[in-house]
Amino acid sequence: MARLLLTIHSMIKQTEIVKKEIKVLYNGSLKKPHNVAKEHPKLYLKARKLFGSWRKALETCGIDYEKARNHKKWSREKIVKAIKELSLINSHSLRLKDLRKEGMISIISAAQYHFGSWRKAVESSGICYTSVRRNGKIKNETEHLLCHLGEK
Repeated sequence: MARLLLTIHSMIKQTEIVKKEIKVLYNGSLKKPHNVAKEHPKLYLKARKLFGSWRKALETCGIDYEKARNHKKWSREKIVKAIKELSLINSHSLRLKDLRKEGMISIISAAQYHFGSWRKAVESSGICYTSVRRNGKIKNETEHLLCHLGEK
């Protein structure tokens, strides 16, 4: 019985230590689970062993796992909406190379996954890809209509 109590006490102490380390790690910034597993493997494995998963470990510490993942879940609708919003910003280009330079890999990857290509995603948003590819963005409504009619 005493041995069992000692084991339980030890596990509680380990759990508190791991929780404290996680809170210190996440103090002020959110780390992706993948990065924590690479940069702090002992903590990551210990937390998974004690809590059953990294998600449960974070939630036990009062940290929102989905925010920590920092991984937006994209749908076709969200992609179309994001492309339309980007197209409305006058200074924003929809060219692939420009978006990559700006670090917008997430939307590009999601578009390629859900639509098969960036072009198909842009066209599904009602935007003429030919004009976007040529100029980076639609300059005006006339150009947009002409592009859709195939006259430009």
